[in-house]
Amino acid sequence: MYDLFPKDDWNPGHPSDDDDLWRYIDFTQFVAILENEELWFASSAKFFDPFEGALPEKAIELIAEQVPDAVEEPERIVTRLYDALRYMTYVNCWHQRDQETAAMWQLYQDQGKEVAIKTSVRGFLNALPDKANLTTGLVSYEEHDYDDFTVTRVSPFFHKRPSFDHESEYRAVVSEFEVADGARIDSRYVEKIDQETPPGLAIPVSLDDLIQEVVVSPVAGGWMKSLVENVVRTYGLDEVEVRWSNLTEDPF
Repeated sequence: MYDLFPKDDWNPGHPSDDDDLWRYIDFTQFVAILENEELWFASSAKFFDPFEGALPEKAIELIAEQVPDAVEEPERIVTRLYDALRYMTYVNCWHQRDQETAAMWQLYQDQGKEVAIKTSVRGFLNALPDKANLTTGLVSYEEHDYDDFTVTRVSPFFHKRPSFDHESEYRAVVSEFEVADGARIDSRYVEKIDQETPPGLAIPVSLDDLIQEVVVSPVAGGWMKSLVENVVRTYGLDEVEVRWSNLTEDPF
């Protein structure tokens, strides 16, 4: 098989280890993390953005040049392979800011039944298993057709269009994609990959490292903070602070 990933030593940009990360989730997802001590890495093919994991046209052309001349429609072959890559690449997303963000609360709003896990880059990395084959870093927001695109197995998943830059994403990405010897890259190849691969991966984490604070939604009812505190204590996280969102402060 020709080289699909010509520069696999590339790494995304990375913030300081002390920088803050936020994960905005609903209460049931939060409890699931505590109960299972796992983070869910979703297949990138299931994300809202149809450009998730897509290559710019010029990058497709460069890779297609390596395809043997005997292969018909080499650019279509490359496009199918990178489409299949999306189904077997799993992503866990965080918001990288030094403070909570009103836009993110609104994006994940669920009638006040949401919380934000606050951690640091160091805490997040320490929480993950040592042997996890993960790439972590910041998403770059560029127009999709820009020229300076380094092609690796994971680089397409660290680039998004500028219309998503409010997300200010920090990601952990794991790819399990391999092209089987003799695989027939025909019109049904991507469909077959979709049918045979799971919608995500559950990766174990250390809760003590992962969770530094839990922040309660600014539109939550008064009972919500007490509920979150009780749940956090039930799971033995006695050192974790639970607090209201700063956006609840009244200036008058």
